[in-house]
Amino acid sequence: MVFGILLFLQIANSAFADLALKRSQIRFIKVKPHGVHWSYHGEFGPANWLSVYPHCGGEKQSPVHIDSTKVFVDRKLDDFNFHGYDATPERNLTIKNNGHTVKVSIEGPLPQVSGGGLKDSYSAAQFHFHWGSVDDRGSEHAMDGKNYPMEMHLVHYADKYRSLNEAVDKPDGLKVLGFFFEIGDRNPNFDKLISHFNSIKHKDAESTLEPISLHSLMPENLSVYFRYHGSLTTPPCFESVTWTVFKDTVKISKQQMESFRHTLKGNSKGEKDEALTEIYRPLQPLNSRNIYASKVFERPIDDPLTRAILRDSAIQSSSFLSIVLTVVFFVLFS
Repeated sequence: MVFGILLFLQIANSAFADLALKRSQIRFIKVKPHGVHWSYHGEFGPANWLSVYPHCGGEKQSPVHIDSTKVFVDRKLDDFNFHGYDATPERNLTIKNNGHTVKVSIEGPLPQVSGGGLKDSYSAAQFHFHWGSVDDRGSEHAMDGKNYPMEMHLVHYADKYRSLNEAVDKPDGLKVLGFFFEIGDRNPNFDKLISHFNSIKHKDAESTLEPISLHSLMPENLSVYFRYHGSLTTPPCFESVTWTVFKDTVKISKQQMESFRHTLKGNSKGEKDEALTEIYRPLQPLNSRNIYASKVFERPIDDPLTRAILRDSAIQSSSFLSIVLTVVFFVLFS
């Protein structure tokens, strides 16, 4: 009897061990092909990131939709103080096609930012872009139901950490400034950057970028912005980002936008060319988070959201007035 039980337990343990080994092999095989553990498309796209990167299923993920009618104005969100954002020959800039986006890494004296309702100062380490194949999509965040053709992220890490790598998984580690792009006139401030696209056409190609002013890549008005706590928008999706998304947009021409879409490729040199485009993560649930605004901003009177706000305000005012009149009538005539 005892021997039989022991034999059964040994067989069961062996079976479970074999099953665990097979499952671990399956997980390994799943992420092995091409050495690419994530992508924006297909089997390794955003819908499956969670199976390899558990943080991608967190409650504070990015990007999110910003509904400006539901934000909370926070008077502590004051103006930013930028230091070292002008062009300087002492700083080294490297532009690279990493197969997911075009990224500019910053080395040397790092630009620093403070203010903006944040306690600490932060150093800029890199900036990169997300874009789509057409003008009505490509940005990661959306505002009032609108997507933009491109979004730029200027990534900073808290100065109390020694590097971006050290800060990337800390709850207060990163601050990212997000900028929406719209199609307009040619923007000469992006000419230097775009001029390198042919030399970094394929994945893993990089080039040295001439000194460039980070200020010149931003909109003029930086006083109106939105703030929330979220995550990296790419794996491993650490929830370590204090997001600042600016209301005013950066303008570039249609031709400049097409350079992003058609010159850059997502494949290595020698492989079949695949356009590097549609490189953005879908919107994530806001869940219990709030989004804060730096100040109340004016809308055009004919804006659909303005009309909706005025209509709702009129309904609420009418309801309130009816209640007041009812109370007064009751007091006077009861």
